[in-house]
Amino acid sequence: MRFPGTSVVILLSLLLWVKTSAQERMQSLEGRISCKIDSATVEQILEKVVNENDLFFSYNPDILPKSKITLNLLNVTVDEFLLKILPSKEYTVEKLDNQLIVTRKEAAPIRLSGIVVEGKGESPVPYTSMGIEGESIGTMTNIDGRYDLVLPWRLRNKKISVHCLGFKPLELSPDELKVNAIVRLEPVTIHLREIEVKPVDVAEVLRNFRKNIEINYERSTQLMVTFYRETIKRDDQYIGVWEAIMEVLKQPYNSQMEDRVRFLKGRKSNFHKTFTDVSLKIQGGPWYITSLDIVHNLETFLDPKFENLYRYRFEQPEMYNNRVTWVIGFSRKEDVEFPCYYGKILIDAESYALVSADFGLDKKSLKLNGESFIKKEPFGYFTRPEGAEYSVNYRIIDGRWQFYTARTDVIFKVKQRKGNLKTEYRSVSDILVTQQFPFPSHVRFGPTGLFRADDIFSDIQGEYDPEFWGNYNVIKPDDDLNKALRKIEPTVK
Repeated sequence: MRFPGTSVVILLSLLLWVKTSAQERMQSLEGRISCKIDSATVEQILEKVVNENDLFFSYNPDILPKSKITLNLLNVTVDEFLLKILPSKEYTVEKLDNQLIVTRKEAAPIRLSGIVVEGKGESPVPYTSMGIEGESIGTMTNIDGRYDLVLPWRLRNKKISVHCLGFKPLELSPDELKVNAIVRLEPVTIHLREIEVKPVDVAEVLRNFRKNIEINYERSTQLMVTFYRETIKRDDQYIGVWEAIMEVLKQPYNSQMEDRVRFLKGRKSNFHKTFTDVSLKIQGGPWYITSLDIVHNLETFLDPKFENLYRYRFEQPEMYNNRVTWVIGFSRKEDVEFPCYYGKILIDAESYALVSADFGLDKKSLKLNGESFIKKEPFGYFTRPEGAEYSVNYRIIDGRWQFYTARTDVIFKVKQRKGNLKTEYRSVSDILVTQQFPFPSHVRFGPTGLFRADDIFSDIQGEYDPEFWGNYNVIKPDDDLNKALRKIEPTVK
């Protein structure tokens, strides 16, 4: 049984994420290449160069020039090569280690900020999805219902879709959001008596869900640009926040291959540095949180081999994109002595696609397998997990459901065996897919910058900077976290 996103390391000494030197990282870019090819597209030329040289490219094929060109280059630098195939006035190439990230230049993006509330009141609607229908660019509201949305200029005339489970979806133009930044969502109520297509039992719904995975979910490799945030509280006080833009190479849902995660850029903020008795490290956060894709990695409550451990029940249906969504609650059977989850899953009543899931480990599971959370703890201390909650959400792009957001929330207590020290830690991690596109089969997702299960995310370099993210879409910090961050802003240079 897996425990996604929960490998915890309690250390007295600092662990370092070892990287190659700058000289080693740039070695392949400083080398020279040759390229001779007749009447080929830029994508075909890049494919040839990738196959013949130790280079790795990341780009959306749709943005590349479609016209064919002829090249006859001998012993040129990578920069000279790129200038020949990509007009410098139209494209930007970022160098990250030996990875080249190609993007298209556009006019200044559109920046929108505001709050999503319920009906005519002022109650915020957290975790509301906001984006362009048919496009992968978007964001979601924070726990306070607030959002920051950055849209490319080319999408300035497109409608922005706003939707959340249990509410009527809205479509608003960027101009409408500029005039009124308060978005009001109307709740939707479904009465069970109105639904006459209720399946016979939960087992039938789960069978149909598994049978339709290849139909409902993406069957091609996707490159996802994601925002990742990891926070740690000690006794309700923040002691650190770490954020990053990551790339995820998302494998097809009919593949058994693992997803791969690569670090692009990040920043960190540490608080209350005077507390030195225990140093907390969360291991493999960005790597583990991708395993929360429970459609790609069936959890026990979805796996037919473990269904006999659970008791299932239908709950009040919800609405998602104006479609009925089944809500199925689950928990362990009373006589089961095996680590189990409790929670609920939401499955589209028409397609049987899993839309979202909220689940956690019950008390018995924490007692049975709680030690698996703790990889190492200092001598003289006792650590035990108090709670572990998870959530995952999917969205539709071009008719197929895609991994969209995930969250882990783990609470555990640390106690000194022969002392008075007792403290509670809470680790929360969020991942949000802000953009994605098909990953060309001929492009290599190189090993440089890959994040692995034993890496320590909090050891990334880069201090806090409020302007750090530029044009990337991120999850706006909630009010509580904003207050903590504001305390350190005067020290930023």
